[in-house]
Order: sequence, then C-alpha cells, then structure tokens
Amino acid sequence: MKGKKLLYLFLLIAVAGIGVMLLFPTVFIGNLIDQVLYKEGNITWVERALRITAETSTAQMLIRYVAAILGVSLTFTAIRFFARYGMHLIATKTALRIRLTLYEKLQTLSSGFYASTPSGELIANLTSDISYIDEFIKNHAYDWVKNVSMLISTLVLLFYYHAELTWILTAFLPVFAALSFIIFRYTRALHQRLRDHFSVMNTFVNENLGAYRVVKAFAREDHENKRLRDTSQEYLNIAVDNTKRRLNLSTPLHLVSRLMSIFGLCVAAIYVIRGDMTIGTLTIFNSFVFTLQEPVRAITTLVSTTQQMMVSARKIYDLYETEPEVENTHRIIGKNSRIHTIEFRNVSLTLSGHRILKNINLTIRRGQTLAIMGPTGAGKTILISLLIRLYDPTEGAIYINGVDIKEMDLQQLRKEMAIATQDVFLFSDTIDSNIAYSNPEMDEDTVHDVAESAQAASFIEKLSDGYDTVIGEQGIGLSGGQRQRIALARAMAKDSSVIILDDTTSAVDMETEANILHELRKITNKTKIIVAQRITSATDADEIIILQEGAIAERGTHEQLLENDGYYAEIYRISCRNEEVEIHG
Repeated sequence: MKGKKLLYLFLLIAVAGIGVMLLFPTVFIGNLIDQVLYKEGNITWVERALRITAETSTAQMLIRYVAAILGVSLTFTAIRFFARYGMHLIATKTALRIRLTLYEKLQTLSSGFYASTPSGELIANLTSDISYIDEFIKNHAYDWVKNVSMLISTLVLLFYYHAELTWILTAFLPVFAALSFIIFRYTRALHQRLRDHFSVMNTFVNENLGAYRVVKAFAREDHENKRLRDTSQEYLNIAVDNTKRRLNLSTPLHLVSRLMSIFGLCVAAIYVIRGDMTIGTLTIFNSFVFTLQEPVRAITTLVSTTQQMMVSARKIYDLYETEPEVENTHRIIGKNSRIHTIEFRNVSLTLSGHRILKNINLTIRRGQTLAIMGPTGAGKTILISLLIRLYDPTEGAIYINGVDIKEMDLQQLRKEMAIATQDVFLFSDTIDSNIAYSNPEMDEDTVHDVAESAQAASFIEKLSDGYDTVIGEQGIGLSGGQRQRIALARAMAKDSSVIILDDTTSAVDMETEANILHELRKITNKTKIIVAQRITSATDADEIIILQEGAIAERGTHEQLLENDGYYAEIYRISCRNEEVEIHG
C-alpha cells in the first residue's frame, strides 16, 4: 500500500463513521415516538440537536425528524460510495503490486527451489492467495471496521438509554468472547488444510495439461479424468467438512445472541410496565439489542474469512522471504567486457546428498570450441548449469577473466552467455519474437540471418505467415527438430561472448546437423560449448572432455581420444557402424 496508507486509514475512519450513522435512524424514530406520538419523555440531546423545544409544533417536529433521517441516509450513502470506491481501487493496486513483487522474486530464485516446490503451490500463490488479500483489503476490512464500530456504538447507546438493563445483558459477553476465540483458533487449521489441498489440485491440473501428448499417446484419458475427479472430490469433501465444522462452531454463537435479544425484550417490557422506561426508549433499546446480532453474526463470518486471508498471507510472506541459493552480489566487475577465459578449479557439486560432479578442472579460452560427451546421467547439463549459476559449486570455484563468478553481477554474467537447452521451450508468440527474445529491437535482417544459419529459414518461410507465424504454447504445431532449430537461432542471435548448445541437434537429421555445424564453425568470435551425443558434433572441437560419473575420464582432441581407445573411441566405432548400415540400407 505504499503511498496509499494514509488514504486507506482515512477511509477506514470514514467507515467507522458509517457504523455509527447506521444507528441514528433508530434513535430518531424512538424520540419521534415519544415526542410526536405519545407526547412524553424529556427533551434529549437529539431534540436539542434538531432545535426541538416544548413549544415546537407536532408538524414541525415530524418534518425535522424526517429531514434528519433523510439527511443521515444521504450522508451514509455518499460516504459508503466513496469509501467502497477508494478501498476497491487501493486493493486492486495493492494486489497488482504483490503479484509483480512475487513474480520478480521468483525470477531471483534458484533451480533448487523450483525442483522442490510444486508448480501448483506457486500458481496458488500468484492467484488465489493474492485474491484473498485483495478481497480482505477492499471488502472484509470494511466489514470489520463497520461492524466493530456498530457493536461499540450500540453498547454505548444501550448504556446511555438504560445502564441497568445493559449491565444485565453484558452477562452474555463472556460467552460471546469464548466462542469467538474458539472459532478464531480452530478455523485457521481448517483453512490451512483446504489451502494445501488446493495447491495439490493445481499441481495435478498443471502437470496433466503439460503432459497431454503422453496421455493421448497411451490412451489414458479415462484414467486421468478419474484421477482428477478423485482429487476434486477430496477437495470438495474437505470444503464441505470445513463448512460443517464452522457452522457447528458459529451456530451456538448465533443462538446465544438470539437468546440475549429475547431476554432483553422481556426485561425491557417489565421496565415499561413499571413506568421506568418510555415506549420510545423501549423501541430504541429493543432495536439496538437486535442490532447487536448483526455485527456478532458478521464478525463470526469475518473471523473465518480473516483466517483464510492470514493463511494465504503467510504463504505469500514465506515465498517473499525465501532466499535464493545462488546469491547475486550485484558487484559490477568487468562490466561491458567480453569473456576471454573460463576456468573451473577443483569444482565439485553435491545435490540432495549425491555428489554430481567431482574435481572438475578445465580452462576454455575465447574463440575455442569445447565438446562435452559422456553417458546419460554423467553430469553434462549440470556442468553448464554451473557456468550460468543455476547452481553454485559446493567445492572449488569457477573463474571468468580471473574473477570468481560469485563476485560478478548475475545479470551481467548471464548476458554474456547464450544457451540452447535440450528441453526446448518456446513462447506463445511469433517466430520472429522467439528468435529475437534477447533483444526485441533486433532488426529483421539479423533474425533472418541467424535463422538461415540454424537451418530454420527453409521451413519458416513455408509457414502461412512466415516469421510472423504465432506458434502454440511450448511450440505446439512444430516438430522437435523445428523447435530445436528455432531455439538454436535464438541462442545465435544473442550478442554474447559464449554460446552453449546442450544437445541441440539431437532431433534433426544428419544432413541438417552437418549444415548447422558448418555455420557454427564460421562463428570465430565466440566461445562455443557443445554438449553432444553424436560424434559428428564433437570431431572439430578444440578440446573434447568425456564425463563419467561426474568426473572427467578423458580429454583431448578427436585424434588424441581415438588413440586413447576409451569411451570416445568406442562411441566413434559404433557411430561408424551405424553410418555403414544406413548407407547400405
């Protein structure tokens, strides 16, 4: 609410005034009964405020009372309009700020956080949790202040009109307080349970929407529909159970408030019979006793909705307070300078108790090409993830231009890295925008050139709208090879010092791969790091390293590794046999 706190406080004070004004018509009507209809009772503060004296005629009194009731009603309506409007405006802006702040926070968190946090939890944070806070700021806070103000004002006026009877009725207040406290304590656990299952349901839906191809390929639609029905039914059961439990708690409170009203009416009637209370005062008192039920009932409901908001606020606060495992020092070291050397010094990485990388020592100089090969699970992708600081080494350090990358500004570091990952992600946007993602102002010629180099231009130009074709979510409508080539073009288009290709040509045919590698050889001003499964992607590299069980098992050029007759030589022989089979086939 930055910049809006004082305005919001002013609006809440105005709402408190509304709670008081709601009682005025009852006071006016009670006095009107005494002064106009029964001609009894002393001149009160109300008559003095309306300038009514013993000499004032009945018609004049009636007109003044009606005018007063009308004036209070119009004032109440005007204040309510502006208070509602202002609080809705502040709530909407506050919710937007929270959402943007949380989204910015999510951008700073490390890969480990996303690996351990279900997507449904994050969706709930950014949607339902924020909407509960939004609803509280614009509606529930209004209701809290109005009803508490009305409750206090009603009690004050009850004491004013008949202190003795009011003291008798206060015997019910400890019961109200005890029941309200129980409701407050108990409903939080209920909302926490419901909120957690909502997160589980969100995760299920999000996961299945992303896996629709697998579901269809295995004809498991009925199975997944049943799972969703079961999950939704469980959520429904929890919601119904929560409602039943809340009603079980709130019903006694409503019953006590009703008994208090009936008891108050009976005792007040006795006072009237005895002549200790006028009909007008009875009307006011009885009306106020029943009026007490409204804020009591409202506050009971508000306790539940406030607990719901507090559970969501805690979830949001916990996310906001989450510290990234990879810390950005924001120290600008070597700003606007290119990366000349990359050095891994005794780098090891342990994740979830498993040692993924072991004592990696490696130096890469600008313009060189490094190929990384090895069996599945050897740590190839994790190794390049360290370079862009998705993780930090648990031992050793990585140096760029002689500076520990932990001492460099994270954004500046990543601006000098362009990466095409093996798990291609494309945005639901035009092909042009996807390629120019690193620089939306990129000119069309550059986009077309890199698409040509990535062997993507041929199929892009055949599409109905060419480079302006809007692709579906995550590249739906394109083949795996087409998505890989667009991702490669996106990496090549970035003005960076290093280009990292993580198995980027696995889904393209060998001829297309050969053309891509030919174009990559033309890029001499960038360091190239290629994670490869195919020998053809590695043969021209200045250095090839073989990772096995997280350690460098072999290193050297293509010729040197063939002489070593190790893993690389074996993969080379298998590749040659496959090519012979393909040729003869």
